[in-house]
Amino acid sequence: MIKKFSVEGMSCTVCSQGIERNLIKQDGVNSVTVSLIEKTMTVDFDHAIISVDKIIGLTESLGYTAYLYGAKKQDKYKDAKILKNRFIISLCLLIPLMYFCMGNMLSLPLPKKQINFIIQFILATIILVINRKFFINGTKAICHGSPNMDTLVSLGSISAYLYSVVVTVLLLSGKQNPTHTFFEGGAMVVSLVTLGKWLEELSKIKTGDAIDSLNKLLPKTVTLIKDGVEITVLTGELKKGDVILLKAGDYVPVDGIVVEGLASIDKSAITGESIPEEITVFGKVNSGSILKDGYIKLKADKVGNDTLFSKIVEMVKDAGASKAPIQKIADKVSSVFVPIVTVISVITFIVWCLITKDLYKAFNFGISVLVVSCPCALGLATPVAVMAGTGRGASEGILFKNAEVLQSAHKINCVLLDKTATITEGKPCVVDYINYTGEANETLFPIISALESKSNHPLAQSVIEYCGKSEKTVQEYEYVIGSGIIGKVDNVKYYLGNNKILPPYIDVSIVKDLSAKTILYFADDYQLISVFALADRVKKDSKKAITELKKSGIKTVMITGDNKSTAKDIANEVGIDEFLYEVLPEDKYLTVEKYKKQGYITAMVGDGINDSPALRTSDIGIAMGTGTDVAINSADVVIVNGSLTAIKKTLEISKKTNKIIKQNLFWAFFYNVIGIPIAGGVLSFANITLTPAIASAMMSISSLFVVSNALRVNKGSKNSKTKVSKYNLTILIEGMHCNHCAFKVESALSKIKGVQKVEVSLENKKATISSSENVAKEIIENTIKDLGFVVQNIVR
Repeated sequence: MIKKFSVEGMSCTVCSQGIERNLIKQDGVNSVTVSLIEKTMTVDFDHAIISVDKIIGLTESLGYTAYLYGAKKQDKYKDAKILKNRFIISLCLLIPLMYFCMGNMLSLPLPKKQINFIIQFILATIILVINRKFFINGTKAICHGSPNMDTLVSLGSISAYLYSVVVTVLLLSGKQNPTHTFFEGGAMVVSLVTLGKWLEELSKIKTGDAIDSLNKLLPKTVTLIKDGVEITVLTGELKKGDVILLKAGDYVPVDGIVVEGLASIDKSAITGESIPEEITVFGKVNSGSILKDGYIKLKADKVGNDTLFSKIVEMVKDAGASKAPIQKIADKVSSVFVPIVTVISVITFIVWCLITKDLYKAFNFGISVLVVSCPCALGLATPVAVMAGTGRGASEGILFKNAEVLQSAHKINCVLLDKTATITEGKPCVVDYINYTGEANETLFPIISALESKSNHPLAQSVIEYCGKSEKTVQEYEYVIGSGIIGKVDNVKYYLGNNKILPPYIDVSIVKDLSAKTILYFADDYQLISVFALADRVKKDSKKAITELKKSGIKTVMITGDNKSTAKDIANEVGIDEFLYEVLPEDKYLTVEKYKKQGYITAMVGDGINDSPALRTSDIGIAMGTGTDVAINSADVVIVNGSLTAIKKTLEISKKTNKIIKQNLFWAFFYNVIGIPIAGGVLSFANITLTPAIASAMMSISSLFVVSNALRVNKGSKNSKTKVSKYNLTILIEGMHCNHCAFKVESALSKIKGVQKVEVSLENKKATISSSENVAKEIIENTIKDLGFVVQNIVR
């Protein structure tokens, strides 16, 4: 029997792993899978041996709340709200506590010492009670043999608190006159960790929003044709064999076959490809597609959970639940460190009791061991480095979803890249234009632009951008779905579209092989005038990014739903040796699995809904910030500006952060190795001992070191620095008449050595370049002259 449970109270991967480890030991339990993101647990068990109630009871004995999935309405913001309230209340109490603890250092007015200590005791006690969850979970973790971060936090804070309580009692009893307590230390630890857990919870909520975003894409209602009558029904009520009506702008809610009509279908949500596909009778359409124009009547073949789109949703869920979380270094270390330190402290106390018969002295040495070895530095070693690393990433336009990703990204040795909108710009652009007549382009472009201005087709917009706007009017306009445009301009009849739109006697054999591109023909009643070649243009920095990855020894693979010819052209252009073509979403998911089984540590880079399962399945999912919300929410890392060069930076930041984490852990131990023996009184024969106050100071120094060391993450390496643009030139150019002219100028100027950025304004007839070198005017003038244009002036 397989049952799904909701589990509340999990805060880190150690929690989910602890549940799995303890439940799998039970008789009758075959498998346990816990999803930290979804806060669910799926258990395969023998109902005759172990019951649902016992599984729930065992989970709750570990410190969590469990119940059958769907039994209660879940509030995904519940844990975040609790943590937020805990932190705000703790902060309000921590501020006055810091005043009473440290006011004398600033010569601030304070009450008498006895009253001051009592106030500190009350405030610290309230803060610890508010954050008692750390102590409950930390204690239970110890009882079940898996100390975690809660154990570290609770041990560190309770050590300082108990010592402070003791000195307060001694002060009030008149036996001693201590000068300082450490109430603020324990209170501050739990308050700051609560803040961190709150922010982490918010991040997990955003990650879980991917599935919600997917489900919202499908329409809630649809037009059903029943007995020739159009009626509106809920999408969930559709059955196999139903015929539905879809018009321009409608999302397709089912997988089916077209029985009537003709339309342009955008399948980018499924295939990731930007160019719409014409679909007619007997054509197959998958759910998640959208009609750009036309209409169809679709006979449902698969509905509900059987559709391709629903399977994508399930793959996103399964991939998120099955991804093996990386054990945090601090949690691994604490499983050994915490018990050893506790044993040393107890032994120290007992030994000194037996030797000196002095209970206070024994307690002094025992508590000094705990304080000096307080795992504050150990607990901070990872979080502060992660915080610095994520901050450095944000400044570079790289967003890490969690600490585990930041720690492990540097291990990647295989990057799988989606083509559309990842390697390429994600929209069709005119990449070639051939004029077969003696007519000037300045004459033809206004005619072409006027014809295309009547169409909403994506290719039409690309042609208009290339040719520029037109003031001409079109008469007798006709749009033929699946073919193109027929219309008159200046009383001349023109044809613009694919070869189907042309009169049968027009010879197109003169057109060179452009099989990897989409071709638009422009003709009149007598001849073929010109052709446009459109394709999804490669981003300017894609080749550079691929080269950098290959130099680092990282395998690069391109995955696309496009045809072999187009895929090969793109792969050759950017330098990718291995590519896979005509790949559907489920194939992307399986492709990632294939490379993982070969031993590669994979990163999937994508931007579309169709990439979501692969993003979740890969070891690290990287989404383009310019892509869909679903892809962004499914990924572990988001590249805000969509530039592939950020992948290398991602790996560099991860490598540096991981290095600093290890350094911090080493130094945290180094301090403890030096401090514990001294705190335990090993050198007392030489009158070298540590009081709890000095031990606490050593602990603070250890913490200060790891925090300061973490800040080094923000220092960029020399290799990562780019040359600064020192020179800016404005070039006034005569002879540019269209976007084709502007594109030629931009491409030519970009190739000049030292030029980093080029902006061409067709309207103002000028180009602006930024360069790291002082480019000679003669070079610029000759470059423009070779294009057939004239430089009027160059202004520095």
